Amino acid sequence: MRLQLTRSARLLASMFVGVMSALAFEATARAEVVDVDTAHTVYYEAPTRSHMFVYTPGLDLTVKPTSWLGVTAGYSADVVSGASVAVKAGPAYQNTHPGADVITAASVHDFRQVGHGGFSLAHGSTVYTAGYSYGTEHDYRSNAFFVTAKTDALEHNTEFEIGYAKNLDQVCDRTQGPNVTPSRAFALEDSNGCFTNGNPLRSKRDITVDAFQGSWTQAWTPVLVTQLIYGVQIIDGFQSDPYRSVILGEGLKAQEHHPNDRARQSVTLRANYFIRPIRSAIHASVRGYDDTWDIHSITAEAEFETYFGEALRVALRGRFYKQTGALFYSDDYSGGDRPLGPKGQYFTGDRELSPFTSILVGLRANYTFRRKEGNLFWIVESAKAGASADAVQFSYDQFTLGGTEIGDARAFILGLSGGLVF
Repeated sequence: MRLQLTRSARLLASMFVGVMSALAFEATARAEVVDVDTAHTVYYEAPTRSHMFVYTPGLDLTVKPTSWLGVTAGYSADVVSGASVAVKAGPAYQNTHPGADVITAASVHDFRQVGHGGFSLAHGSTVYTAGYSYGTEHDYRSNAFFVTAKTDALEHNTEFEIGYAKNLDQVCDRTQGPNVTPSRAFALEDSNGCFTNGNPLRSKRDITVDAFQGSWTQAWTPVLVTQLIYGVQIIDGFQSDPYRSVILGEGLKAQEHHPNDRARQSVTLRANYFIRPIRSAIHASVRGYDDTWDIHSITAEAEFETYFGEALRVALRGRFYKQTGALFYSDDYSGGDRPLGPKGQYFTGDRELSPFTSILVGLRANYTFRRKEGNLFWIVESAKAGASADAVQFSYDQFTLGGTEIGDARAFILGLSGGLVF
């Protein structure tokens, strides 16, 4: 039961990452006819009173019948199980109701799947790309479209790319009465009956996301490449978690209530530097973000990658992230003074809208096998395999569960990937 906006953002991000080669600093087009890739990721976290396990398999196919045409298709899924906080209370309510078990954990079992396809057209140094993806969950439907255009300049040392993506999504919600105010709304009990025609207990809420992105990639020297990226998202629609409730006062529990409108923007600067004497590369980036909910964040990443022979690459990476809380965020809406007390007409139980910090450390390895002469099994040009492991530690400045701080707030991510080029 994750924030609906996060689901839309993930779809948009996956589409952009799949087609905007500038983000990977690929300066030359590959010449294979068919490329098959598969990736599998396991995510696990177990903070206080909740835990989450997500297995994500994926398969992508790229076909290039000519030098000017490319066709892509793919499928991915999320198999989700665990528990999440369904009712959030603050310390003031817990103090007046000692021993009350108002912080409950709801069982989560979901299956999300996304199919996508697209094509690219190349004319000289310009490449146009377009695609579509359709995603389904028990309580969510998503239609996403994207278009991008990329061109080279200055003897291929400069690259510009622009892109636009749009999501037309729907989330299932409990049908509320015609005169029910947000402070009296009930949370969705489960996904039974969602997207079933004629079910009076379930309704569909719309979410529209428009995303714009532009990038400038510059090769300054044979060993130094930088990239500047600017992105904007405009979200309109239901952005609360329909399952989550917040304690607002004596005997008053309501479905969390977020603003319907949100605009956010980010600026990212990346740099890659290759150290020839030791056959290694340093990748670094910094990203600034803000939105109309008054969340501001900074992300800094660094990676050291080294080559062992021609086939094996190993990288060690780290990431630091820090954000402020939303303007309407409070740890306790049932009482208390600012900044932790009530803050207007909106209320949330989402810890990702609170001030927090995270630190990631990880390791990854990639191996590519090519025969010096001929192909593998007569048709395979090359084979590749990869593995990664990351650990993330979270620290929440204000978010508590009835005054109890979140403990064991860490996540572990394991990944395996492979591919064949024909």
